[in-house]
Amino acid sequence: MHFKSFLNTLFYSPDSIIFMVIFGVYVAIALLIVLVVYTPRLRGFFSSFNGIHGTFYSPAATMFALIAAFMGASLVSSFNAHTESINQERTALLLYVDFINNTPPLSNQNLQYQVKNYLQSALEEEWPLLEHEKTSRSTGEAFQEIFLKTIKIAPALEGTQAGRELAKTLDAWYEARAKRISFRWKHVEHLRWAVLLMLAFLLQISVAATHLASSKKAMGLSMGITTALIISVMTPLALNVNHYSGLLQVSKMPLEEVYEILSEQFSDDR
Repeated sequence: MHFKSFLNTLFYSPDSIIFMVIFGVYVAIALLIVLVVYTPRLRGFFSSFNGIHGTFYSPAATMFALIAAFMGASLVSSFNAHTESINQERTALLLYVDFINNTPPLSNQNLQYQVKNYLQSALEEEWPLLEHEKTSRSTGEAFQEIFLKTIKIAPALEGTQAGRELAKTLDAWYEARAKRISFRWKHVEHLRWAVLLMLAFLLQISVAATHLASSKKAMGLSMGITTALIISVMTPLALNVNHYSGLLQVSKMPLEEVYEILSEQFSDDR
């Protein structure tokens, strides 16, 4: 499998699969390094490298920490931007509903009930599809129907403060929804991940190199601690790539709050 395809598949797998792959790969590498170094036939060869300074692993450890920090900052920034887009749509929806409630030409057009139906479709039907880079046709149609119905009435407000407020509200809602659903596209920084994975491997090698003169237990302990640190750093990063499933996923609660408010005000018998 192509490396990029492998990463795309891995990071959009269940959390347990991501953890087991990272855990299995680096534990296997650590065990392999220790076994190879202490193989009787190769022991003489590796003994010739005894005396490597104890700080030999520092460059690899420093670079691993820096790249992991940059990766974490990028992933958190993307996650926060996604969360912000959801909050922005929530705000835009509340402003829109409040506007039509207080504007006579719009208040009797049943638009509030249509917004409620749009939210129900967005949360129940479209949200699960976003993980697979798809949107719901019925949700999109409900969204367009609200806009078209509102625009038909908009000429009656042309040139007024209410008309300007309506234009701003519609623009804000449109942009917020467009931004929110744009995060459905898979985005994996393959080069950074390749560098991070390689640095983790080099860190294990460098730790082993500084313990060539040590006992097998001492090297095993050092490799175990280093491997545990690598796994504990890389796993949360990997789990943060996919925003729609797993432990680290964006919350749809802001939109659910709006839906609950509208459900209390507008029942299905409207």
